[in-house]
Amino acid sequence: MPTVTEFVVQLVRSIVELVVIFVTEVAAHGPITLLIFLAGAALTTFAAGFFAVLVLGAAADGVREAVAP
Repeated sequence: MPTVTEFVVQLVRSIVELVVIFVTEVAAHGPITLLIFLAGAALTTFAAGFFAVLVLGAAADGVREAVAP
């Protein structure tokens, strides 16, 4: 089982590889491909961020109910 450090290192490597692939393969094909990729990235980021806000709100509500008398 990987350690937290190994996981973080692999995650950073993956992000760097994604940027390299984006610059060399996606952005080089034309402006329409670039716009489609960026729109997809924006939608995915929004969805993940919205889900994170919902999860944090539910966790805060659970903690508040557990602490309240």
